[in-house]
Amino acid sequence: MNNINFFADRLRKIGDEALKEALYLNLNVNEVLLSYEIAGIPSPIMIKRNTLAYIERGWGNGYVKIIPSHKDYGKGYDDIDVSIHGGLTFSEIIQSGDEWPEGHWVGFDTAHSNDDLTSWPKELVIDETKDLFSQIYKIKR
Repeated sequence: MNNINFFADRLRKIGDEALKEALYLNLNVNEVLLSYEIAGIPSPIMIKRNTLAYIERGWGNGYVKIIPSHKDYGKGYDDIDVSIHGGLTFSEIIQSGDEWPEGHWVGFDTAHSNDDLTSWPKELVIDETKDLFSQIYKIKR
C-alpha cells in the first residue's frame, strides 16, 4: 500500500506525467487506477457505452489517455503498436469538453460485425481497456 500512496502523492504533485514512474514502483494496472482514485484525479482510462441504436453490437468502447511525454503522444491510431480487439479505431487530442477530459485519447470499439453483447459485455470492455493501458505504459496487469 505504501507504493500506492506514494504514487497517489506523485499524481497530486505532477499529474498524469507520474505515469512514467508507475513501472518503476512495480505497480499493476489496478493499483495505478486505485492511486488515481485516492488522489482524486480523473482516471487515465475511460469506457463509453455504445450508442449505435440502429445496430446491436458490443457494450461499448474503451479509451486510454496518453501523456505528452509518451512516445505515442499525438500519433494516429494506425501508428501506435498495440494488440487490442479490432485494433485501435480512435486517436484524438481533446482540448476541452464536458464528456472528455483534456488530453490525447486512443481507443477501440466493439461495434465490429462479429461483436455482440454476449461476446463483449461491459466487464470485458473494461478488461480490454485495462489491457490497452497496460500495453501503452508497459505496466503489468
